[in-house]
Amino acid sequence: MKKIGKVIEVFIPNENNIDIMYSKKIGFKVNIDDKIIELIKDNNERYANIYKDDLVEIIEENNNLDIKLYEGDINDR
Repeated sequence: MKKIGKVIEVFIPNENNIDIMYSKKIGFKVNIDDKIIELIKDNNERYANIYKDDLVEIIEENNNLDIKLYEGDINDR
C-alpha cells in the first residue's frame, strides 16, 4: 500500500530517557486522509532530507511503515 501525505511535524523522539542530543532516531507526524500518522525511524541521510510541509509517500510492507519524499508531478504540490 502507498499513500501520499504531508509532513506536519519533524521531531527527535525521547527514547529511554536518553538526552535527545544523542538520539539516533527521527520522528515524523504525517497527515494522510485527515488522520495523523506518527513514524519513528533510524536517522540517516534519506530521512534527514524530509522537512515539515514536504509531501511524502507512506509505504506499508509486511506491517511495517516507511516514509520517503514524494517526487510526483509538480502539480501535486
